[in-house]
Amino acid sequence: MNGKEIGSFSGTDLVISEGISNQVINLQASGSGSLYYFWEMEGIPMNMADKQEDSYLKVRKTFYDRFGHEVTGKAFLQNDLIVVKLSLQALDFNASVENVAVADILPAGLEIENPRIGAIPELAWIKDASGYDYLDVRDDRITFFTTATGTSKNYYYVVRAVSKGLFNMGPVSADAMYNGEYHSYWGAGTVMVK
Repeated sequence: MNGKEIGSFSGTDLVISEGISNQVINLQASGSGSLYYFWEMEGIPMNMADKQEDSYLKVRKTFYDRFGHEVTGKAFLQNDLIVVKLSLQALDFNASVENVAVADILPAGLEIENPRIGAIPELAWIKDASGYDYLDVRDDRITFFTTATGTSKNYYYVVRAVSKGLFNMGPVSADAMYNGEYHSYWGAGTVMVK
């Protein structure tokens, strides 16, 4: 990296993760056999100019308060409980798209409260929640694995506004896991917690 050796492969996995952001890295291999490498990076871009598009799939994100009233301003009070609705639909009404991952990365000021919405009595107004094949909940994101159809499916989860500030919010994404042409990215912006 920048003319200095930062690692040497000796037959076991070599992982380099510190101090390599925004650096030029050269790889050199010699000898017989094959050597494989990969680079992984994730996060939300600083300039929220992400292209928002629908390609065979359509996904949207809507915020509600705990009583079912839509929140349109994307401004919340600290300690507010917010219901997030993710809607997924295949744009071809006669087709279904299997193995779709619907992922929503949270803005830094929000935390997932409880992925089981049935545990919160005030949320009895939710009558159209769809089933999913698998749910993956992490500190910074939630991912529903499902099949998209021509009829809209709705997935709900609950977050709490925990930290005051203005935070970048990435788009909700829907990707067919085995065909990158089938995707939808929508709803990037900012969230304010007061």
